[in-house]
Amino acid sequence: MESRVGPGHSSRTPSARARRVRAGILSLALGGVAALASYAALGRLELGPDEQVVRASSASLTKRAAQLEKMEANLDAVLAKAPPKLPPIPKYPPVKKPRVPKPQVITVSYVQDVTYEKGKGKHHKDYSQRQREAERRRAEQQREAERRRAEQQREAERRRAEQQREAEKKRREEHKP
Repeated sequence: MESRVGPGHSSRTPSARARRVRAGILSLALGGVAALASYAALGRLELGPDEQVVRASSASLTKRAAQLEKMEANLDAVLAKAPPKLPPIPKYPPVKKPRVPKPQVITVSYVQDVTYEKGKGKHHKDYSQRQREAERRRAEQQREAERRRAEQQREAERRRAEQQREAEKKRREEHKP
């Protein structure tokens, strides 16, 4: 049995005051954690005055300055020298470009081999069977086209032969006395 305190609330739901107390405790805990993290970070980074100051003597500074001046003099001497002369560029006869044949265009068609399940209706045939039928139709069309081409070629040959006979006949008639 569930007792209702208000609309949509059960006795297990904390009151508004309890929620505010929990929120306050949580915010204090998070604030404390943030403060400890900041303190740890600042202590680790050692921000503040540096205790290990290196003191240099004037003798060591003078010695280092002399070394730097010597290096600078060496660099100036190297830069003052003229670079060596380069060898002359060899002269070669012009090179003929080789002729490259035009690339051949190869068309490849790929049909994925898919098999449909049988028994799903009269319109779902086996894919390989449909592919064989399509290949058979293409072969028939190709044979028909070759047959027409051969027939047209024979017809053209027959016309040419007929024209040659007529031309020969006209020549004979012209040369008869």
